[in-house]
Amino acid sequence: MERKNEAAVSWLDTAVGGIRFGPDRAAVREELEAHMEDKAADLQRIFPGISREEAEERALSEMGDPAEIGKELARVHKPWLGWLWRASGVLLALVLIAFLGLNFALGDDAFLGDDSDAEFWDFDAMPFDRGRMDWYETTYLHGEDPGQLLTFSPGLEQEAAGQRISALRGALWEEEGTQVLYLYLRVDTWKFWALGILKEEWMTVTDDRGNRYGLGLDAPRDPSGGLLSSLSGGAGKGPFHRGYTLRVWGIDAQAETIYLSYGPGDPVFTFTLDLEEGAA
Repeated sequence: MERKNEAAVSWLDTAVGGIRFGPDRAAVREELEAHMEDKAADLQRIFPGISREEAEERALSEMGDPAEIGKELARVHKPWLGWLWRASGVLLALVLIAFLGLNFALGDDAFLGDDSDAEFWDFDAMPFDRGRMDWYETTYLHGEDPGQLLTFSPGLEQEAAGQRISALRGALWEEEGTQVLYLYLRVDTWKFWALGILKEEWMTVTDDRGNRYGLGLDAPRDPSGGLLSSLSGGAGKGPFHRGYTLRVWGIDAQAETIYLSYGPGDPVFTFTLDLEEGAA
């Protein structure tokens, strides 16, 4: 109030005295004071002949018992709620500072994809997999290695079950006398608590020459007993996405198109990869 009388100050002190969280106490006091001012202004409009002082006294009398109001306000405004809110703000600020610090420590590579070790959350859709090239390069970046036959960026997307599945980067390599296809798949969803999962047994890989390439238990094995073809997770993870690396061994050298179908029965989605459009 513009001219605070002692009675009004005393009333406000009593009404908010039980609120132990300082910011809440100040906010509630300001709200009650504004309400008191509005009442006084209304009285002067209704009764033009009364003075400002009389209007304030009558407004104060209509505010009620400050002790009873104070008990109710103290019950509603629990101090731990206020401190919890403050603590969450501090925690969010610390997380942001830590994230910015990590980005500063890693440099631009954390976003530009020049260093596979620095792609902490896979912001640029590049996977962690370093593949068959030098340690500082990735399978999917075009390089001078004679074993790299081509690289390509399909840019394919499908919506399924409220999620977006993308085929982002691929490469064809020659390893041990055969061709091997690498493809980076990514599942995006706003449901951070239930990131999408691609199941290896639901993925079918065929080509335009009628070949079918098995994954997992149906895949060919290397001499040491490991599986040569697989769909593996962990290629890149973030708060709203999960990445997968598909490795298919023994691609027909005459194949020009690869088909990926996903689903337990009828395909949920299908990607068509044109190997002829890659960069050799």
